[in-house]
Parts: sequence; structure tokens; C-alpha cells
Amino acid sequence: MGALSLISTLLDALTQPRCVGCENPDLGSDEALCIHCLRELPWWRHVDGCPRCGSRLPSRAVFEGCPGCLVEGSPLHRCYALTRYEGDLRRWIPGFKNAKGPFGPGTAIRLAIDGLATKLALQVARQTNTRPDLIVSIPLHPRRQRQRGFNHVDPIAQRIAATLDLPWAPNALERIHDTRSQARLIGQRRHENIRGAFRGRKGFAGAPQVWLVDDVLTTGNTLDAAANALLEAGCGEVRALTLAATLPTRRAAHKEATVMLPPRMTD
Repeated sequence: MGALSLISTLLDALTQPRCVGCENPDLGSDEALCIHCLRELPWWRHVDGCPRCGSRLPSRAVFEGCPGCLVEGSPLHRCYALTRYEGDLRRWIPGFKNAKGPFGPGTAIRLAIDGLATKLALQVARQTNTRPDLIVSIPLHPRRQRQRGFNHVDPIAQRIAATLDLPWAPNALERIHDTRSQARLIGQRRHENIRGAFRGRKGFAGAPQVWLVDDVLTTGNTLDAAANALLEAGCGEVRALTLAATLPTRRAAHKEATVMLPPRMTD
């Protein structure tokens, strides 16, 4: 093998796309994950969910909602998540969020996030047979966005919109209060911290159905506050879509699980 051929082979080995999860070069039809890592992701498989928030229900006969939604109410018509927030997802999502821009050090992770957003869009569209009028991102406060360099939720929402050929409205919501990080708070303090943090822009009022996008569903306080702002601005039904969801304890298991089915895998 000549020197140029050897250099070319080495460069190919160094630059060949590899699985974000295991560095396997055989990515199949996915841009960032091999078929093994896709199958090993913690997909939500529970389908008996509260129609308002996705919490697990003891029986499909309970159509009105979970105890938390019936007692406290929920501004969200329904919540959907693709995976549980565990395993590699706890590394990829924060890695993308803190990448200092959509094409920063987390570019490889960005491909994985894009792939998951595409799967989320297709799954929700297929299972619900609905098309919203707008895709809306959970916004950052301007100061926080300047620090981070970008709103990490925007690429997720943009990919969902592009996958389904739907309008994306990144400015439909504004964050008017620079709140503390929800991750550092617990219980009622999360609710109080985020209450009134968002304002819906009047130019987007009247949309019959809005899909509200965030990265991770934890207690649901952020999504509730944003959904309330959209409803107050005149929007109709609001549904929440997230890449992942945790297992919180708020509202007696409120938003504990979602109603997504795992995507079909193909080799």
C-alpha cells in the first residue's frame, strides 16, 4: 500500500461516521445510531395513559383523566414522549443543551437528537392522526439564550415541523421572567418558580391546535405554564411533545408516563 493510499485509509477511518452510543460504524438507515443502540433505547411502552397528561392509569375505563388532572386540572390536552429519561439520554440531551450552539462540540449528538425528533414526530402523527396548526418551542429567557448561544429546543421543534411539513413558530411564546433552573428546585417551589414566566404573542392567537415542544418532561410545570400562556393568548388545544420523560411524583404520579409506542425498527 502506497503512502497516499495509507493516508487516505487512515483519514477514512477517522472521519467515518460512527454510532453516538457505541462508535459502531454500521449506522444502517439512521444518521447517528446503530440498530442495536436504537433497540436498546428506553422507549415508552405503556399505553394506558391519562388523555390529558399521560400518567399511568389503572384501567382504560378511566377516560376522564388521572386523579391529578381531575383535581387540579391541566392546560394540556395530552402529553407525548418518545423515551424515558435514563441511560444514554441523560448524557446526550445535556450534552446537546450545553454545546454552545447547534453546530458546536455536540454536533454528533445533534444528529442523534434530530433522529429522535423525527421519530417522535412520525409516532405522534401516526398514533393521533392529527395535524396541528403550529409547532411551538419552549423559549429561553433572552439572557439565558445569549449565554448558551442558542435555544436547544428550537432544533427539536424545527425538525418535528420539517418532518411533518408544518409551520414552526419560534416566536409564538416569550419568556418574560428569568427564572431559576427548575432542576435545582423541588415540589411546590418548581411550580411557583415557573408560574407566569411565559407570555403568548397575540399574532399567533386563534390557532385551533398547537404542539408545544420541549426536550424533557419532568414535573410538567414548565409545559403547564407555557400552555396556559398560549391558551390565554387565544390558542385552542395544546398538546406537549418531548423527547424524553422522567418519573416524577407530583400530582400523585401526574405526568408519570406517556402514551407513546416504541417506533418500528428496521435493519
